[in-house]
Amino acid sequence: MHFFTACWTKHLPNIAILADQVAQHHPGSFLYVGWIDQPIDVTLPENVSVVSYDQLSILKNLAHKYTQTELLHIARVFLAKWLLKEDTLVFLEPETQIFRPLTELSTALTKQPAVLFSQWLRPHPDRQFPDSKHYLNYGTYFSGIWGIRPGTISNQFLEWWCHNLETRGGYNLCEGQGSDQLWLDMAPALFEGVFPLRNSAYGIHVGNAFERSGENPASFHFHSMKADGSYPSYVSNRSIPSYFQQASRKYSTNLTAHRLYSQASQIKPAYGLADPAEPVSLIRQHWAESFRKLIKKINTYQPDFLFKDSQPK
Repeated sequence: MHFFTACWTKHLPNIAILADQVAQHHPGSFLYVGWIDQPIDVTLPENVSVVSYDQLSILKNLAHKYTQTELLHIARVFLAKWLLKEDTLVFLEPETQIFRPLTELSTALTKQPAVLFSQWLRPHPDRQFPDSKHYLNYGTYFSGIWGIRPGTISNQFLEWWCHNLETRGGYNLCEGQGSDQLWLDMAPALFEGVFPLRNSAYGIHVGNAFERSGENPASFHFHSMKADGSYPSYVSNRSIPSYFQQASRKYSTNLTAHRLYSQASQIKPAYGLADPAEPVSLIRQHWAESFRKLIKKINTYQPDFLFKDSQPK
C-alpha cells in the first residue's frame, strides 16, 4: 500500500512532514506527490516520488476554466487514475497528520475496491456551522482521505469521477457542484463495494472534531489552519475541543519551524484562475443578514394610521 497527495509549492513543508510520518508508520511505502505548481529546487524525503503538472496533461486543458483551489482538488482524482496500476493507494491531503499505522483502512481495502470516510458519524442540531445543509452542498463524505485498490470497479469509478470533473468540477452550489468531494455522495450507490468505513479515528478535522473523542486517532487534517494554529471564523463556529486545538498548535509549530517553510510558504500557485476573495467571518455574515432583514422591514413598513386597510389582519 502506497500513499499519494496533490499539492502546491507552498505545501512542501507539509509534504515533508507527511512523508516522515508515512515512513514511520508504513515503512517501505512511497508518498506520491502531484506537484500542481511550478517546481523549485528542493530536496524532499527519500520516500517521496514526484508527479509533475506536465505529466498530468489533462490539467493543462482545465486550468483556464477552474480556480487554483478547484484545479488542485480535482487533480487528486486524475492523479489517482494516473497512478493506479498494481498497488493499493491511499489519498491524504497535504495538511494531514497520521499517528499510527492505518490498519483498519488497509484491511478494508483487501476486501473493498474503494473506502470512504464520512464527515459526520451522527446527526447534530443545525444551530451552528458547519451544519447539515453545508455538507449536503459540499459532500457528506470527506475527500481529505480515501483509499482505492486496482480492479475493474475501481477503474470504472475513477473513469466516471474524472469524466464528471472535466465539466463539473468547480464549486458552484446553485448548480450542484462541490468540486471533487460532492461526487463521492453517489459512489456507494453506483459502484458495488465502494465502502464507507465508519471509524471515528479517521478524517478528524475542524468541522467534526467536536463529535470525536480524539482517543487513539489515525488521522488529523489541518486544512484551513492559519500559521498560528487557529482557524478562520468562517470555517466553523462550533466549539473546537482542546485535543484538536493542542494538536493544531503543535502541528503549526513544527510546520513553521521546518527548513522548507521560509523557502516555499509564500509562493502563490502558478496554475488555474485566481481564487475568489476569502469569505467574511460568520459573525459578519450574521449581522449582514440581520441588517438585510431590518432594511427590508423598514422599506415595506406601512403605518396603520396611513394605510389601515392595507395591513394584514
